[in-house]
Amino acid sequence: MFFHLLFSAIQRRKLRIALAVLAVVMGASIASTLFTVSFDINDKMGKELKSYGANILLMPSSEGEFIQESELYKMKTIFWRHNIVGYSPYLSDTVKIKDEEIVLSGTYFDEEIWLPELKKTFIGNRKAEESATGFRTGVKKIAPWWNIEGEWPEPGEALAGISAAEKMGIKKGDIFRAEYGDNNATYKVSGILSTGGDEDDRVIVSLGEAQGLFERQGMVDRVVVSALTKPEPRENIDPSLLPPEEYEVWYCTPYISSIMFQIEEAIPDASAKPIRQVADNEGKLLKKFELLMFLITGIAMISASLGVSAAMTTSIFERRKEIGLMKAIGADSVQISQLFFAEAVVIGIIGGAIGILIGFVLSRMVGLWVFGASISPSLMPALISEALAIVFALLGSLLPVKRAAEVEPSIILRSD
Repeated sequence: MFFHLLFSAIQRRKLRIALAVLAVVMGASIASTLFTVSFDINDKMGKELKSYGANILLMPSSEGEFIQESELYKMKTIFWRHNIVGYSPYLSDTVKIKDEEIVLSGTYFDEEIWLPELKKTFIGNRKAEESATGFRTGVKKIAPWWNIEGEWPEPGEALAGISAAEKMGIKKGDIFRAEYGDNNATYKVSGILSTGGDEDDRVIVSLGEAQGLFERQGMVDRVVVSALTKPEPRENIDPSLLPPEEYEVWYCTPYISSIMFQIEEAIPDASAKPIRQVADNEGKLLKKFELLMFLITGIAMISASLGVSAAMTTSIFERRKEIGLMKAIGADSVQISQLFFAEAVVIGIIGGAIGILIGFVLSRMVGLWVFGASISPSLMPALISEALAIVFALLGSLLPVKRAAEVEPSIILRSD
């Protein structure tokens, strides 16, 4: 009998129900879009933020020492190896060019690194089976914002920072000789580099050529690393003080501190530090972006709730006589409330389902337009959006249902 009354009421008031469903659809579609994007935003937005620079700096653990270049591949063997977007080692020293003292740095421009493919990973003790795979890294990958007037260097060529080029009086295509003690090397300027950073005052060559000039084969003095991370719940975490359960959660979460800890495990001679300007801003931006999405979702769902409330209020006003008649033949306020709450649930389910489908389409469009990558729908955002649609439909019906429960049958039926 209850379901017969429910479906009969829905059929007789299709327009009112449709308007309420439309209100829920609008809110649910926005919620579904933003939740779907939110669940995939860290990686997508993190990759966008990598274009603003690396967020981890590796330095030798002891002053005056160097990091072995041959050890750097081990960064791609840690637990969060897939979050290491790229890295670029540097070896720098002061040379004399045209009687001017200039810092010359060697680095990877676009280097292919062969590294073992891991078959098994163990926390704190990981071993790699020797199945080599290629991995391209260097400043082309982690610093796409480098502005070069000219071309990337080939062997025997160099980039001249814009300030260094002006100081030395050289331009693209010029040939210069760099002197370091008894050693010297001749380079052709392939391009003028402008970054707004220290590189503007330097000459940049390939790492191998710098190692040869400085007679420090296989050595680097710093490494900049670009890693995908997520904001940490608190700062200055000391893993040695964490209980085993918290340690495992921390270790298996891509916080910048856990990734740095794992890099230091893999390369004991290196000390990892966050590049705070990038790491902090990245975390803050992601948090603000997520907060903005939740606020928009909240506003959308409140608007949907008000739409349901308006439709339900009108429906109850039109059905006063029906409510009075039901009460006159024995229905109590609880049964009347259950009937209208059931209508709200149906409105929430239908509106939520349609909104989720629209949200999936919109989220893919947002992914392609904003991040240039497809965002894949997942079950969790759908479940959350559907639950919110039902909850806010019920919230929107609270006041109208309260009024329906307060209807006095004797007054309503007598007024006819």
